[in-house]
Amino acid sequence: MMMKSLALVLPLLTASLASQAGVEVTLKPVADVVMATSKTADLVLTVQVTQKADVPLTLLSGMKLKCTVNGQPGPSLSEEVSGTVSLAAGTKIERRISVELTRVVPTVDQEGLTRISFEWVGKEASTVISIAPDLREIEVSQFDLTHTKVNLVTNYGEMLIKFYPDKAPKHVENFIKLSKDGFYDGTKFHRIIRGFMIQGGCPNTKEGATGRPGTGSPGYSVDAEFNDTRHVKGVLSMARSSDPNSAGCQFFIVHAPAQHLDGQYTAFGELVTGMDTLDKIAAVAVEGPQNSTPVEPVHVIAVVVQPVFKK
Repeated sequence: MMMKSLALVLPLLTASLASQAGVEVTLKPVADVVMATSKTADLVLTVQVTQKADVPLTLLSGMKLKCTVNGQPGPSLSEEVSGTVSLAAGTKIERRISVELTRVVPTVDQEGLTRISFEWVGKEASTVISIAPDLREIEVSQFDLTHTKVNLVTNYGEMLIKFYPDKAPKHVENFIKLSKDGFYDGTKFHRIIRGFMIQGGCPNTKEGATGRPGTGSPGYSVDAEFNDTRHVKGVLSMARSSDPNSAGCQFFIVHAPAQHLDGQYTAFGELVTGMDTLDKIAAVAVEGPQNSTPVEPVHVIAVVVQPVFKK
């Protein structure tokens, strides 16, 4: 188990309080979602001293975590260090804690996210990390596409998607394949028009990418599968250029009925849950020539396949 100092102040605050007067403790994840192939779940513990206090050394160099796995009690991870140290008001210490995943979850659920809650005992500081199953070596042909779902995890919340393989089988297969291969992880919703749709899935929106957002592709295209699905709120459809057969990876989720898209774009799924997340994303501030570029990034943290296998 490794513990490192961390100078970077991360933005994702997920828990807050401290029971000791003058000492505030927070716990947050380095990443909200990690793959099952990862060896560790990395946390950042922050100690903020608001008035002079004697701080337990365990907070500064040890560990005192209680874990909950999918709502059920999990192991306690304790490495206590005896003694205290006096810290002046205004002192802020951040440290990185790497927890070996096998100590908490020996086997990861292959049918969806495994959610682990970490709580620092006695300080009411807690956070949640989700573990995504590794499905990269499994062929999409093994999935029951009618019942397989995908969880789209963003910094505004989650959206659970079901599919229409009877309407657009090639689009469903393509989206699930890209999802399980991690293609969408780390992308952003780059085009948002409230009262119309939110668009994402472009690899050019990833950190370090050089292409113009909205022009990226997976290197191939999928022929149109126009069908009778209406483009109403929550429907998942595929973006394309003027060529009907140019869809590849970019998708959009309809925010309000758009009848002019019916029969012109391939609808292939819909939200099961997450309409509130859709509304939050649609309401973000936008700018740019078309007034559709988010001012603050809307991150796709992970797109996690929840497979149902064929019998």
